[in-house]
Amino acid sequence: MTTPTADVASPSFEATYRACYAQLTRVAHLITGSNEVAEEVVQDAFVALYPRFASIERPDGYLYRSVVNGCRTWIRRKQTAVRVLHPEPVRPADAPELDETWAALAGLSERQRAVVVLRYYADLPLAEIAALMGCRTGTVKSQLHRALDQLKDVISR
Repeated sequence: MTTPTADVASPSFEATYRACYAQLTRVAHLITGSNEVAEEVVQDAFVALYPRFASIERPDGYLYRSVVNGCRTWIRRKQTAVRVLHPEPVRPADAPELDETWAALAGLSERQRAVVVLRYYADLPLAEIAALMGCRTGTVKSQLHRALDQLKDVISR
């Protein structure tokens, strides 16, 4: 029995899951700072992809965008909760302080942190980062420039 060419040309959902899960989880962990949250965000992205899988041309791009947006949403909700529950800024006790670079990265805005992680960890081109984040390439460049300046200032102290 021969397999139809459409099945060979397009990966199955399971193959996409196996190929993308670990990388997406690492990216989400770097953006959120929490492995548990990263796994949850990635799982939510796959759950959202499943019913649309056959109609999505680039499932990996869809997943990256979903994960980045999920991380940004989680960060916004966390910041709102901290603002409401603790009027003065309090550093969460569970934030991992692996080294000063991690602390500096955690000090960036959610958008800047996402741009830095996608550019230097996921090694994505600026145009693809812009597409994932729903903004222009120039915006990505300026966010990256500002983030690197801030990181340089923090690390050089």
